[in-house]
Amino acid sequence: MFFRAAALFLAIASLAAPARAADASAAHWKYDNPFCQVVAAVAPLPDVVASVTPVTGETRYEVTLYAAEGATLGAHVTLVSDTDAYDAAVPAGTLSGPSEDRRSEPVIVTLPAPDAVTYYFVDSYALDGTASVTCPSYVFEVGEGLSNAPGGVLTVGAQHLQAIGKLACGHVYQPPSSRGDMGGMIGNYGNKPLTVELQAYIDSKGHALQVKTVRSSGVAGVDDNAIGEVQQEEFHPAQFLCTPVVSEIRFRMEYQP
Repeated sequence: MFFRAAALFLAIASLAAPARAADASAAHWKYDNPFCQVVAAVAPLPDVVASVTPVTGETRYEVTLYAAEGATLGAHVTLVSDTDAYDAAVPAGTLSGPSEDRRSEPVIVTLPAPDAVTYYFVDSYALDGTASVTCPSYVFEVGEGLSNAPGGVLTVGAQHLQAIGKLACGHVYQPPSSRGDMGGMIGNYGNKPLTVELQAYIDSKGHALQVKTVRSSGVAGVDDNAIGEVQQEEFHPAQFLCTPVVSEIRFRMEYQP
Protein backbone atom coordinates (compact mmCIF):
# COMPACT_ATOMS: atom_id res chain seq x y z
CA MET A 1 0.00 0.00 0.00
CA PHE A 2 1.44 3.39 -0.96
CA PHE A 3 0.01 5.43 1.91
CA ARG A 4 0.44 5.50 5.64
CA ALA A 5 -2.40 5.28 8.17
CA ALA A 6 -4.47 8.43 7.77
CA ALA A 7 -7.19 10.16 9.72
CA LEU A 8 -10.56 10.46 8.08
CA PHE A 9 -13.21 13.07 8.71
CA LEU A 10 -16.89 12.03 8.65
CA ALA A 11 -19.68 14.45 9.52
CA ILE A 12 -23.24 13.16 9.63
CA ALA A 13 -22.37 10.32 7.25
CA SER A 14 -20.56 12.51 4.74
CA LEU A 15 -17.01 13.70 4.10
CA ALA A 16 -16.32 17.41 3.87
CA ALA A 17 -13.43 19.59 2.76
CA PRO A 18 -12.12 22.18 5.24
CA ALA A 19 -13.94 25.49 5.35
CA ARG A 20 -12.20 28.11 3.25
CA ALA A 21 -10.12 30.43 5.40
CA ALA A 22 -12.40 33.43 4.94
CA ASP A 23 -15.25 31.46 6.50
CA ALA A 24 -13.31 30.20 9.51
CA SER A 25 -13.70 31.55 13.04
CA ALA A 26 -10.59 30.67 15.02
CA ALA A 27 -11.21 30.12 18.72
CA HIS A 28 -8.98 27.03 18.55
CA TRP A 29 -7.58 24.99 15.71
CA LYS A 30 -10.62 23.31 14.19
CA TYR A 31 -8.62 20.32 12.90
CA ASP A 32 -7.23 19.34 16.30
CA ASN A 33 -7.50 15.58 16.87
CA PRO A 34 -6.02 12.83 19.07
CA PHE A 35 -4.22 10.98 16.26
CA CYS A 36 -1.66 13.42 14.88
CA GLN A 37 -0.64 15.61 17.82
CA VAL A 38 3.05 15.54 16.92
CA VAL A 39 5.32 16.59 19.75
CA ALA A 40 8.96 17.45 19.06
CA ALA A 41 11.75 17.75 21.55
CA VAL A 42 11.05 21.41 22.31
CA ALA A 43 7.45 22.20 21.38
CA PRO A 44 4.44 20.50 19.83
CA LEU A 45 4.36 20.50 16.04
CA PRO A 46 0.82 21.11 14.84
CA ASP A 47 -1.02 18.92 12.39
CA VAL A 48 -1.46 20.09 8.83
CA VAL A 49 -4.46 19.70 6.54
CA ALA A 50 -4.96 20.68 2.94
CA SER A 51 -7.90 22.11 1.07
CA VAL A 52 -8.14 20.75 -2.46
CA THR A 53 -10.65 21.99 -5.00
CA PRO A 54 -10.63 21.28 -8.74
CA VAL A 55 -9.97 24.30 -10.94
CA THR A 56 -11.00 23.55 -14.52
CA GLY A 57 -11.30 20.18 -16.21
CA GLU A 58 -9.99 17.13 -14.42
CA THR A 59 -6.24 17.72 -14.36
CA ARG A 60 -5.69 20.92 -12.32
CA TYR A 61 -6.41 21.48 -8.64
CA GLU A 62 -5.97 24.33 -6.15
CA VAL A 63 -4.25 23.23 -2.97
CA THR A 64 -4.13 25.27 0.27
CA LEU A 65 -2.43 24.18 3.48
CA TYR A 66 -3.64 24.95 7.02
CA ALA A 67 -1.86 24.81 10.37
CA ALA A 68 -2.37 26.18 13.86
CA GLU A 69 0.97 27.98 14.13
CA GLY A 70 4.10 28.68 12.14
CA ALA A 71 5.62 31.07 9.59
CA THR A 72 6.38 28.79 6.62
CA LEU A 73 4.99 25.44 5.56
CA GLY A 74 5.52 22.88 2.82
CA ALA A 75 3.90 19.47 2.43
CA HIS A 76 3.42 16.37 0.35
CA VAL A 77 -0.29 15.93 -0.40
CA THR A 78 -1.50 12.60 -1.76
CA LEU A 79 -4.31 12.87 -4.31
CA VAL A 80 -6.42 9.79 -5.02
CA SER A 81 -8.82 9.09 -7.87
CA ASP A 82 -10.84 5.93 -8.49
CA THR A 83 -7.91 4.47 -10.42
CA ASP A 84 -4.65 6.19 -9.46
CA ALA A 85 -2.72 8.00 -6.74
CA TYR A 86 -0.51 11.07 -7.12
CA ASP A 87 1.97 12.97 -4.96
CA ALA A 88 1.77 16.77 -4.95
CA ALA A 89 4.95 18.26 -3.46
CA VAL A 90 3.85 21.70 -2.28
CA PRO A 91 6.98 23.82 -1.71
CA ALA A 92 7.43 25.77 1.50
CA GLY A 93 5.45 29.00 1.43
CA THR A 94 4.59 31.77 3.87
CA LEU A 95 1.70 31.24 6.28
CA SER A 96 -0.68 34.07 7.11
CA GLY A 97 -3.71 34.58 9.29
CA PRO A 98 -4.32 34.68 13.06
CA SER A 99 -3.02 32.16 15.55
CA GLU A 100 -4.93 28.86 15.40
CA ASP A 101 -5.95 29.56 11.81
CA ARG A 102 -2.75 29.84 9.77
CA ARG A 103 -2.90 29.12 6.05
CA SER A 104 -0.68 29.13 2.99
CA GLU A 105 -1.18 30.84 -0.31
CA PRO A 106 -2.89 28.43 -2.73
CA VAL A 107 -0.94 26.60 -5.41
CA ILE A 108 -2.21 24.98 -8.58
CA VAL A 109 -1.40 21.27 -8.90
CA THR A 110 -1.55 19.64 -12.32
CA LEU A 111 -1.90 15.89 -12.82
CA PRO A 112 0.30 14.14 -15.41
CA ALA A 113 -2.78 12.74 -17.20
CA PRO A 114 -6.52 13.47 -17.32
CA ASP A 115 -8.07 12.16 -14.12
CA ALA A 116 -10.62 13.17 -11.46
CA VAL A 117 -9.31 13.23 -7.89
CA THR A 118 -11.89 12.25 -5.29
CA TYR A 119 -9.90 12.09 -2.01
CA TYR A 120 -6.70 13.54 -0.61
CA PHE A 121 -4.60 13.65 2.55
CA VAL A 122 -1.38 15.22 3.82
CA ASP A 123 1.36 12.58 3.91
CA SER A 124 4.15 14.69 5.40
CA TYR A 125 4.98 18.32 6.10
CA ALA A 126 7.85 20.63 7.06
CA LEU A 127 7.03 23.59 9.30
CA ASP A 128 9.33 26.61 9.66
CA GLY A 129 12.19 24.91 7.83
CA THR A 130 12.40 21.94 10.20
CA ALA A 131 12.83 18.35 9.06
CA SER A 132 9.86 16.74 7.34
CA VAL A 133 7.37 15.11 9.71
CA THR A 134 5.27 12.14 8.65
CA CYS A 135 1.84 12.68 10.15
CA PRO A 136 -1.06 12.09 7.76
CA SER A 137 -4.02 14.29 8.56
CA TYR A 138 -7.65 13.68 7.79
CA VAL A 139 -8.64 12.16 4.49
CA PHE A 140 -10.96 14.63 2.80
CA GLU A 141 -13.27 14.53 -0.14
CA VAL A 142 -12.36 17.02 -2.86
CA GLY A 143 -14.48 20.17 -2.74
CA GLU A 144 -16.62 21.81 -5.39
CA GLY A 145 -14.93 23.01 -8.55
CA LEU A 146 -13.78 26.61 -9.06
CA SER A 147 -14.90 28.48 -12.13
CA ASN A 148 -11.58 30.29 -12.66
CA ALA A 149 -8.00 29.71 -11.66
CA PRO A 150 -6.55 32.48 -9.45
CA GLY A 151 -3.95 34.64 -11.14
CA GLY A 152 -0.27 34.76 -10.24
CA VAL A 153 -0.38 31.43 -8.40
CA LEU A 154 2.50 28.96 -8.33
CA THR A 155 1.90 25.82 -10.39
CA VAL A 156 3.46 22.46 -9.50
CA GLY A 157 3.21 19.12 -11.24
CA ALA A 158 2.02 16.09 -9.32
CA GLN A 159 3.93 12.82 -9.68
CA HIS A 160 2.11 9.56 -10.38
CA LEU A 161 2.51 7.19 -7.43
CA GLN A 162 0.72 4.06 -8.62
CA ALA A 163 -2.36 2.61 -10.19
CA ILE A 164 -4.82 1.48 -7.53
CA GLY A 165 -6.24 -1.50 -9.39
CA LYS A 166 -9.35 -3.41 -8.44
CA LEU A 167 -10.16 -3.07 -4.75
CA ALA A 168 -11.11 -6.28 -2.93
CA CYS A 169 -13.46 -4.33 -0.63
CA GLY A 170 -15.15 -2.70 -3.62
CA HIS A 171 -14.95 0.92 -2.40
CA VAL A 172 -12.29 3.61 -2.18
CA TYR A 173 -13.85 4.74 1.09
CA GLN A 174 -16.18 3.07 3.58
CA PRO A 175 -17.42 5.09 6.59
CA PRO A 176 -17.26 3.82 10.18
CA SER A 177 -20.35 2.16 11.57
CA SER A 178 -21.63 0.80 14.87
CA ARG A 179 -21.26 -2.92 15.49
CA GLY A 180 -24.52 -3.06 17.41
CA ASP A 181 -27.66 -1.18 18.32
CA MET A 182 -26.85 2.04 20.15
CA GLY A 183 -30.22 1.76 21.91
CA GLY A 184 -32.23 4.38 23.76
CA MET A 185 -31.17 6.41 26.75
CA ILE A 186 -32.06 5.09 30.18
CA GLY A 187 -33.37 7.52 32.77
CA ASN A 188 -36.08 10.03 33.49
CA TYR A 189 -35.21 13.44 32.08
CA GLY A 190 -38.64 15.01 31.81
CA ASN A 191 -41.63 14.70 29.52
CA LYS A 192 -40.17 16.31 26.39
CA PRO A 193 -38.07 14.68 23.63
CA LEU A 194 -34.44 15.77 23.79
CA THR A 195 -31.65 15.58 21.22
CA VAL A 196 -27.89 15.77 21.68
CA GLU A 197 -25.35 15.99 18.87
CA LEU A 198 -21.99 14.35 19.53
CA GLN A 199 -18.59 14.20 17.91
CA ALA A 200 -16.21 11.29 18.40
CA TYR A 201 -12.94 10.09 16.93
CA ILE A 202 -12.82 6.43 15.96
CA ASP A 203 -9.42 4.78 15.88
CA SER A 204 -8.41 2.16 13.34
CA LYS A 205 -9.54 -0.63 15.70
CA GLY A 206 -13.03 0.83 16.13
CA HIS A 207 -12.66 2.40 19.57
CA ALA A 208 -14.27 5.78 20.27
CA LEU A 209 -11.91 8.45 21.59
CA GLN A 210 -12.34 12.03 22.75
CA VAL A 211 -16.15 12.05 22.64
CA LYS A 212 -17.60 15.53 23.11
CA THR A 213 -20.89 17.36 22.86
CA VAL A 214 -21.33 19.49 19.74
CA ARG A 215 -24.89 20.56 20.56
CA SER A 216 -26.26 20.01 24.04
CA SER A 217 -29.73 18.72 24.78
CA GLY A 218 -29.91 21.27 27.59
CA VAL A 219 -29.97 18.50 30.20
CA ALA A 220 -26.62 17.43 31.63
CA GLY A 221 -27.82 13.91 32.39
CA VAL A 222 -28.88 13.30 28.79
CA ASP A 223 -25.57 14.60 27.44
CA ASP A 224 -23.54 12.48 29.89
CA ASN A 225 -25.66 9.40 29.14
CA ALA A 226 -25.11 9.79 25.40
CA ILE A 227 -21.35 10.29 25.80
CA GLY A 228 -21.08 7.22 28.01
CA GLU A 229 -22.96 5.08 25.52
CA VAL A 230 -20.69 6.14 22.67
CA GLN A 231 -17.56 5.54 24.76
CA GLN A 232 -18.67 1.95 25.39
CA GLU A 233 -19.68 1.24 21.80
CA GLU A 234 -17.49 -0.78 19.42
CA PHE A 235 -17.38 0.49 15.84
CA HIS A 236 -16.36 -0.90 12.50
CA PRO A 237 -13.49 1.46 11.64
CA ALA A 238 -13.52 3.50 8.48
CA GLN A 239 -11.63 2.02 5.54
CA PHE A 240 -9.68 3.89 2.91
CA LEU A 241 -8.48 1.73 -0.01
CA CYS A 242 -9.52 -1.31 2.03
CA THR A 243 -7.25 -0.36 4.95
CA PRO A 244 -8.67 0.57 8.40
CA VAL A 245 -8.05 4.24 9.20
CA VAL A 246 -8.93 6.61 11.99
CA SER A 247 -11.95 8.84 11.50
CA GLU A 248 -14.19 11.46 12.99
CA ILE A 249 -17.93 10.97 13.18
CA ARG A 250 -20.78 13.24 14.20
CA PHE A 251 -24.24 11.96 14.97
CA ARG A 252 -27.38 12.66 16.97
CA MET A 253 -28.83 10.70 19.87
CA GLU A 254 -32.36 11.18 21.16
CA TYR A 255 -34.19 10.83 24.45
CA GLN A 256 -37.86 9.94 24.18
CA PRO A 257 -39.95 10.16 27.42
